[in-house]
Amino acid sequence: MGDRTFGYSAQVKPFLWVFIVVTPLEVLLVELIVPWFWLRAVLLVFGVVGALLLGWQIWMLSKFKHSVDDEYLWLRYAREFEYRIPLAVIENVTQGTTSRTLHRTRSVVDGTLVLEISGSTNVSLRLSEPQAVDLGRRGAHDVTEVEFWTDDPGGMVRALRK
Repeated sequence: MGDRTFGYSAQVKPFLWVFIVVTPLEVLLVELIVPWFWLRAVLLVFGVVGALLLGWQIWMLSKFKHSVDDEYLWLRYAREFEYRIPLAVIENVTQGTTSRTLHRTRSVVDGTLVLEISGSTNVSLRLSEPQAVDLGRRGAHDVTEVEFWTDDPGGMVRALRK
């Protein structure tokens, strides 16, 4: 997975844990309020499945981190996407928080690949040559800049400047 890994989910994980903790309380409340067994059973199944999905999301965010190896910067978001950027095309790396609030984990805006967490990015890359990025149904784009979030922006910048 690379020589150095960098998390990106420290802002998101607390909210996911809150929902996992609240789910049993919700199931208990449904048991007390809803008089029909069949509806309680259905809502119990939905509650358990929801908690399992939240747990799976937390695990995926912890397992699939950004990483830097000898040749590439790997940018990831759980299993949703993974982009590989050759270190040789990274012209400039800067640290600084920007807020775009695009309401998507990945977007291309004016030739910039934006991978935001909670509406923010904190590391910016300028590339020496365009890189192709496939956004699935939103099409393929050539990008010359990348903005993304990492929990350790200083460490990421140091790793990319070596």
